[in-house]
Amino acid sequence: MSRRLKWHLRWRLSVLWFLEWGVSGTILTYLPIYWDSIRLTESQQGQLLATAAVGLWLAPFLVGQVVDRWMSAEKYLALSHFLGGVALLTLASSAERFRDTGGNFRALMFLCGLYAVAYIPTVPLVSALCFRHLPDPDSQFGRVRVWGTVGWILAGASLSIWLERTEVFGWLFKQFPDVAIVTKAQAVAESLPKPVQSDCFRMAALLSFALSSFCVFLPPTPPIYLPHSRMAPLTVLAMFKQRSFALFIFVSFLLAVLIVPLYNLAVPTLLKKLGYPENWVPTVMLIGQISEFPALLLLSFCLKRLGLKITFAVGITAWALRYGFFSIGGQSWLVLLGLGLHGVCHVFLVIVAQLYIDSQCQKDVRATAQNLLTFITIGLGMPLGSMLGGELHEWLSKEPVLLFLIPSAAALVLLILFWKLFHIPPTGTHGGQKLQTAG
Repeated sequence: MSRRLKWHLRWRLSVLWFLEWGVSGTILTYLPIYWDSIRLTESQQGQLLATAAVGLWLAPFLVGQVVDRWMSAEKYLALSHFLGGVALLTLASSAERFRDTGGNFRALMFLCGLYAVAYIPTVPLVSALCFRHLPDPDSQFGRVRVWGTVGWILAGASLSIWLERTEVFGWLFKQFPDVAIVTKAQAVAESLPKPVQSDCFRMAALLSFALSSFCVFLPPTPPIYLPHSRMAPLTVLAMFKQRSFALFIFVSFLLAVLIVPLYNLAVPTLLKKLGYPENWVPTVMLIGQISEFPALLLLSFCLKRLGLKITFAVGITAWALRYGFFSIGGQSWLVLLGLGLHGVCHVFLVIVAQLYIDSQCQKDVRATAQNLLTFITIGLGMPLGSMLGGELHEWLSKEPVLLFLIPSAAALVLLILFWKLFHIPPTGTHGGQKLQTAG
């Protein structure tokens, strides 16, 4: 069988990732600022982020079983993203009501949970779909996954431009006073409703509906039936008998609790304190997404030359460094340097973990396995981390050095734990090739 990635498959998987991460990119970098604008406390923000992980509580047991045994993955994605779009539109109105009345916090929690049920399980499912169809996932996954980064960047930048459209057109008229297309673009923009901050949810809803419609173009991905197959969740849970597998999941869980959640909670506020206008904070934070491009290009090289263990360890080290830079928050260039480490932090942890999980599983339970990883890290770890991070952020809001030094130290402890205890022979296979796990 040819190992070449054909164009008809590449463009469809690339657009899938573009829209999948475009939905998140519209919301996540701006969300803490928006929550502040409607007078949610840091503790309430932590509760909402924790509630948003509820979608993964049943994902490995329900979504994984459905996709691995009963329904085609592309059909499930279409239904989920349509429901997600409806939830986002409702969430925009509910958030505006909370801003005006402050009396429907439970409704916000419910809608965040409903959206999570629809959206969050689709992220590991998209990865599983790609692994299923790519001839050589270890070397080809980065080429399609990189378009998710493009989608995140363009979505975040578009939100900033939309919210600051008056300032943007003022700059364009100053730079290009005689260009007719600028005048026409302004006329079109002014015919649209006036921008409001809750448009972050509406823009994400439009992308969610677009992705739901695009699923008709995805390659058919029906369940795989193997002789004597038992329930997919039971097969995956049995893998915890393997010491290396269990340890890898445990370290990933601790990273999700102690390290990752504080980033989205505290960094937008840090940038505001450094003088960046709040509506441009999403654009500034895109430095992190831009850094994913070189990280994705380096991923295949690092896996082949360094092995999975060293590559994953480099990702943990990058988290320790970036929080160290954030703790010296008075230096803007250090904060921006910390943002620039995002590519290594994300790619060398999250994507390496997905590749590792896929390499260890039977082909008929891979969607379940990816959802189990996401359930443990985002469904369990992130809610705990979000509540912990919210309380920590509120408690140490006037002590930014301690606020960021604590997760930096935690990352170093996890690095030592992983390096000392994680040992796995290079026997995993992935897409017909051996996944490099030496090191």
